[in-house]
Amino acid sequence: MENKSGRKNVAFCIGDLQGGRMLLQGFCNVMGDSEINVHIFNGCTSYYEDVPQNVGQTNIYNLPNYDILDMLVIAPFFLSSSEDVIKRTIENAVSKNVPVLTIGKQYDYKNCYCIMPDYRHEIEIITSHLIEKHGIKKLNFIGGFKDEQVSEERLMGFIDALKSHDIPIEPSRIYYGNMWSTPAVQQIDKMNEDGTLDCGAIVCANDTMASAVMIKLAELGFDIPGEIAVTGMDGIDEASGYITTAKILSESAGREAGRITADLLKKGIRPAKLGIIPPNIIYGTSCRCHNPNSNSDLSPKQRHELFEEIYNARQFATRTARISQELASCSTFEEASHSISRTLSSIWCNNSWICICKDFMTSSIINDSIDAVDKSCPVHRLDYCDTMKCIARYKDKKPQCEAEFPTAEMLPDFYEMADASRFILYTPIHARDNTLGYLAFDFYPWSNMNYLLNFITLAISQLLESVRRQNELYAYAKKIDMLYVTDPLTSLYNRRGFFRTYNEYVENGLKDNCMVISIDLDNLKQINDNFGHSEGDNAILTMANALKASADENDICARFGGDEYVVFGKGKGEEEMKMYIEKVNEYLAAYNLTSEKPYNVHGSFGGCIMPKGTKMHIDYYINTADSKMYVDKETHKRTRMLFTHNKDNPVSGK
Repeated sequence: MENKSGRKNVAFCIGDLQGGRMLLQGFCNVMGDSEINVHIFNGCTSYYEDVPQNVGQTNIYNLPNYDILDMLVIAPFFLSSSEDVIKRTIENAVSKNVPVLTIGKQYDYKNCYCIMPDYRHEIEIITSHLIEKHGIKKLNFIGGFKDEQVSEERLMGFIDALKSHDIPIEPSRIYYGNMWSTPAVQQIDKMNEDGTLDCGAIVCANDTMASAVMIKLAELGFDIPGEIAVTGMDGIDEASGYITTAKILSESAGREAGRITADLLKKGIRPAKLGIIPPNIIYGTSCRCHNPNSNSDLSPKQRHELFEEIYNARQFATRTARISQELASCSTFEEASHSISRTLSSIWCNNSWICICKDFMTSSIINDSIDAVDKSCPVHRLDYCDTMKCIARYKDKKPQCEAEFPTAEMLPDFYEMADASRFILYTPIHARDNTLGYLAFDFYPWSNMNYLLNFITLAISQLLESVRRQNELYAYAKKIDMLYVTDPLTSLYNRRGFFRTYNEYVENGLKDNCMVISIDLDNLKQINDNFGHSEGDNAILTMANALKASADENDICARFGGDEYVVFGKGKGEEEMKMYIEKVNEYLAAYNLTSEKPYNVHGSFGGCIMPKGTKMHIDYYINTADSKMYVDKETHKRTRMLFTHNKDNPVSGK
């Protein structure tokens, strides 16, 4: 589906935004020239798949709506999340017949294309370089995960190079370091035990392992690369000019992905099922080669670039401190949301959106149940709800009105943003596995300020969760206070609640006449004895409902205990008191006619008027009303029947 500008819209899913920066930059450069909007979905997960934070992060990949997006581009290499998340993301697009382009790993889905490096060939080139250029004939290999496709392809490249140079393949010189530093270092210890550190080079399946291996070898007293050369793979920024490696997902790979996407969406040209990214070998000092881009012997240009990096790092530290201070000063939800948007607009983007689940602040504890505090919890979402609320929107660095919108639209003004922003990044706001919402803003792949992203999203998540929890605690406190001052069975005020509310009313003196009515439920003991305490509770509750139904907002209804009730009526005299009692009796009469209970519910009433300006304590008037109520009760004992269905043998209340 096209927006008003006629531009196509692409979803680009990536995990490690910084690691994939050059890839994304190459892609966006082509998309900008092709006038195609790019919606970037970023969830930076932990390598440990079972941590709750990953759920909150990876839910961002559920957000793309393929009814309004025309293509999915996904870089599994930079998604450290589980394979299930990657497959789910692809399947969401495929189910809508939206074409998919994966970068770095192939998947067998309909309408799914792939470009990927030739890992095998690139490792072969690096290994052959060690043999031919540096004359090394004895080489060790540290792979990734055993039997994992990409890892085994890199191992086969190593073997191919040995075979082509007639070097014997020794299984004892092949180790697995699981693509990470600690396991790789452990393999060096094992080589030392095995006696295989007599090699001239160690070929590592990635740069992370290569870097850790070099440090460990130096600690063991080896001259690196004089005695043992070390190579890597992947071409991470930290290895540039230092480790001999292959830049597998470079800016050129991004441009190739962009070209394929543009051809497909603009020209209808379908690519090959699998395309190969040309090798991009970078020779560094770790294999005894001189690299002009290494940190030694810097050119004036390189020194200037290094100066800029240091300057940007200092700016980053300053800005993060200011952002922390700004956000820490917020005490309300509204303050937090607008502070975040101001922060974003002041840093680097013209447009920003903070979108949260509509039920973000909703809690089930706000109800009338006595069990609410024990059983309830705040809304806990493992995915986005159907409706989002944009709590802060900055357009051209100016604040806009808040708005609710269907989650399927992704942004409240999705179609209107075509000319204003071609690259929009979406990143999750969550508390562990609890999905709160997402942050969206103008994205500039070539900006160094993107280093701030992880910090900002973390700060936003913490701040919003803190505000939500504060509101939750307030709700709990309010509920607990209500439990303290209310009767659990009837939800009327208890004795404490009655006097608290009364004292608040008369704090500045009694300015009007007020009625005080004492009520006693008739025959409660007989109902309990004959029908059980559950029916007794029903009678108690029925009387409470009658009192509430007959009252208005100026009345205070309370259960003082057992079968005793008190009603205080603000600004009411004798006539209003009589009318109130009549209403209660009418309610009970209607109930007795329709309830089908084997007993009637009746009450005895006594009342008096507190004159305005009285100095007498309300206890005096409650006692006065009590005395009149007991007179009424004695009358009822002689006239009212308890049972309704045993008419042949009625029993009077006693």
